[in-house]
Parts: sequence; C-alpha cells; structure tokens
Amino acid sequence: MARNTTSRTNVSLISSTSFFDGIISINATSQLPIKLNSNNFPSWKAQFDALLYGYDLMGFLDGNTTCSSKEMIAKDGTTVSNPDCVIWTRKDKLLLHAIPAYLSEGVVTSTRDARVKLHQLYANKYRSRVMDLKEMLTNITCNPRSIAVYLQTIKGIADELVSTHLSDDDLITFALNGLGSDFKEISAVIRARDTPVSFEELHDKLVEHEAFLKREESRGGSSVTVNSTRTSFGMLHKASLPLKYWSHSFLAAAYLINHR
Repeated sequence: MARNTTSRTNVSLISSTSFFDGIISINATSQLPIKLNSNNFPSWKAQFDALLYGYDLMGFLDGNTTCSSKEMIAKDGTTVSNPDCVIWTRKDKLLLHAIPAYLSEGVVTSTRDARVKLHQLYANKYRSRVMDLKEMLTNITCNPRSIAVYLQTIKGIADELVSTHLSDDDLITFALNGLGSDFKEISAVIRARDTPVSFEELHDKLVEHEAFLKREESRGGSSVTVNSTRTSFGMLHKASLPLKYWSHSFLAAAYLINHR
C-alpha cells in the first residue's frame, strides 16, 4: 500500500509545473563556441565560468551546491522522493551533457569530476605551452620578416598568453631585442624615453623607419647618410622630442643631408 502511495506522489510531483523551475538547458554550440584544446585553456575557462555564473550554476562545479536528501517524509507520513534532489540531479546531468558536447572525446564522469579532470588534462598542458611561447618571444628575430609581419607575430604570441597579462613594456622589449642593426639607434632612443610607448605606436614608428631605409637603399644611400641620420636620432633623444614628431624630424634631417 505504501509503495502505491509513493508512486502516485512521485507522478504528481513530476506533473507539477514547479518541478521544472530552475532547469536550464545549455546549448554548447551557440553559448560555448570556443572548443577546448591544450592551447586555450584560460580563454575557454573564462567563457565557461561566465556562463555558469550567469545561470548561478557554479556551485555544481566547485562543490558548493550539493544534493540534499534523496527522500523526504510527506505530510501523510509516507516516504517520497525529494523534489529538490531530483531537480539538482537533472541540473547536474544537463551540465555534464553540455561539457562533452564541445570538449574532445574522453573527458567523462560527473560534473564535479569533469572540472577536476579538465584541470588535470589541460591546465598542465597550457602551463607547458606558456613556457614555450615565452621562449619564442625571447628568441624571436625580425629577419627575414618585414616589420609588420614581425610585430604581428609577436602580438599573436602575446594573445595566446592572455592569462599572463603581458604589458606593452614587455612586448616592446621583446620586439626591440629582435631587431637588426639598422634599428639599433631607434631602439636605443625608445628604451631611453622617460614616457612609455604603446605597442601600436611602436609599430607605426618602426614601419616608418623601415620604409625610410628601403627608400634610401633604392636611391643608393651612402654611409654618410646613414651615419648622419643616426646622429639625428641622438639629437631627438637629447631634445626629448615627443615620439609623434620623430618621423617628421628624422625625415627632414635625412632630406637636408641628401640635398646639401
């Protein structure tokens, strides 16, 4: 008799509208477009955490939201399924279904276990990747690439290192270290500046200088021109001329040297 009562009560609970309150289905394709791999763990984690925070579901991953008692005593004294636990289980299974929907095959088990395994599988791999990327930045050189391609390569590597928060000063240091001897003077001036230079501004000035060097080379520029323009860089630095005026003053000095 008690078994039939329990069955009827459960059917009533499942049919109730309130039973489905708080059940959220995640569409991994549209809501989680970044597919996790060994190179993008921080970006993927930020995307996934933001979605779960928005739905107030982070407790399922960090263990702060747990399942209550599976059964409860009804008013008539019978033992029935606890609707809160049923809802918790449904949410947990929906989250677990969303995770392997866009992860590589092999990441399995419960939602809580999935979080632990994700860190084991990908966080350590990304840490190794970070070390490789930093070594690439340390050893990168401009030749034989153009300045634009060279700086774009540096920026691309830095974008992969988003979790390490590289500053413009860090990127500029890496960029200047890999330049050839033709950029020695402009590099020295940039390093000695009291005010910081943005990476975008560095890009513009180096591209301008590269274009100037190519024009001089096409015109058969002499070593006198090169030495004189190098002297002009020293004068610009001593005068503490704002960076935005360097190219104009530099080109003007080079023009006067070539036409004297």
